[in-house]
Amino acid sequence: MTLTVAGFGMLRDSVSLMAIGIRHETLSPGIPMRLLIRISLILLMGFLCLYTAPMAQASTAKAFEGSIHKPQQKSSLEETLEQDCISMTGAQGLKKCKDLIVQDQNNSEAWNQLGRIFYDLENYQEAYLSFMLATQFRTDYAIAWANICAALSQLQYYKDALDACDKSLSVNFSSKGPVDEKVLALNNKTVALYFLGRYQEALKISDQAVALKPDDAQANVNRTVALHALAHKIAPQSDDFT
Repeated sequence: MTLTVAGFGMLRDSVSLMAIGIRHETLSPGIPMRLLIRISLILLMGFLCLYTAPMAQASTAKAFEGSIHKPQQKSSLEETLEQDCISMTGAQGLKKCKDLIVQDQNNSEAWNQLGRIFYDLENYQEAYLSFMLATQFRTDYAIAWANICAALSQLQYYKDALDACDKSLSVNFSSKGPVDEKVLALNNKTVALYFLGRYQEALKISDQAVALKPDDAQANVNRTVALHALAHKIAPQSDDFT
């Protein structure tokens, strides 16, 4: 059973829980998770505002040159950065996505892609914050909510992960979104339920994923693991997912 994140509408390779060292203790003890999240978001947005202030002032000056309203179009620089942000990984990908966000800090797709790269680098707290910012600028961003679910599970906040997956599913089913996006959220929800020891529910959700996409490898693996757990009444083990 694995957790998956997606960027720019494309499903990425599954990340095995067994191959990842979860560093839950890095969060400050005694401080509510939600408070830490809000503080981090405020600091991050403050940094971006300071960083982009000179460009914003220049844009404002240009705006007074004429009073004719024109639809905002992406510059060639933004288009290039977006392509690089999508295609690159690792440190290069992080830089390109950050550069793109400097150009347009409301770009929810860029924030989601930044989170995906952080996730692939096993920086789950940074990934979580990036995914959260993606949903701040686009509350109906189903993929980003499913990605939040995956990141929270890696941080061992399984109940909060369930809430994020449910939000993704709610948005997706109401908007009749792509099947792959629904399956992504269902698969990640199955993992969270498994680690909460709620095997019967995990099996039910994995059945839904398989019904939507019978050839989805992750959904079928998730279902097998949930069935095994139910049959043997075992405690959750991350090495069951490899």
